[in-house]
Amino acid sequence: MKKLLLLPLLLLAFLVQAQGNYQAALGEALTELKASQSPEETQSAANKLSRIATAEPKAWLPAYYATYAHIVLSFQLKEDTQRDAILDQAQTFLDKALTLEPKESELHVLQGYLHQARLSVSPMSRGMKYSGLTLASLEKAKALNPENPRTYFLLGQHYFNMPKMVGGGKDVAKPVLTTAVEKYAAAQPATSLSPSWGMNSAKALLAKCE
Repeated sequence: MKKLLLLPLLLLAFLVQAQGNYQAALGEALTELKASQSPEETQSAANKLSRIATAEPKAWLPAYYATYAHIVLSFQLKEDTQRDAILDQAQTFLDKALTLEPKESELHVLQGYLHQARLSVSPMSRGMKYSGLTLASLEKAKALNPENPRTYFLLGQHYFNMPKMVGGGKDVAKPVLTTAVEKYAAAQPATSLSPSWGMNSAKALLAKCE
């Protein structure tokens, strides 16, 4: 009887330790990503995050960060074909995360960011398609969590880069970015691994609207 009672406790201890191990590895990879100064360093961090995501198929956060790292990397590359290939990898990880947590606001924010990255590869030919997809993803993210500051940052960034003739420009972006900065100030990440990126970029972009 004691053995039967002990088995579930041992299994629980094993699961807790395993989760702690991946979280430690995730934290180390994120520290590397934040410190990266070149495409090669970003690629190294993205590779580590990809391995963690692959090893933890039932956790959405590793797949989230694998997606994020690949999006960041795409903006550092110059060749369009390379950028699209990296974004294809990002989308694969994001699709897995969305299967696990389809109503997670952060994932729809990231989908909007990925669409922005696709658009930036070729703004003239992709503007109409990916502008609409970006806005749709960010509006869904906002509906799921109106307090998520990253939604407003990416919306503001989108409007900032849109021509005035199609409804964009600094005047349109400024109030959205102001809201983003306010929500960043009020945000309290649940854990040290919770998404928290974008505040400095939002502030810098808002300053350009003055």
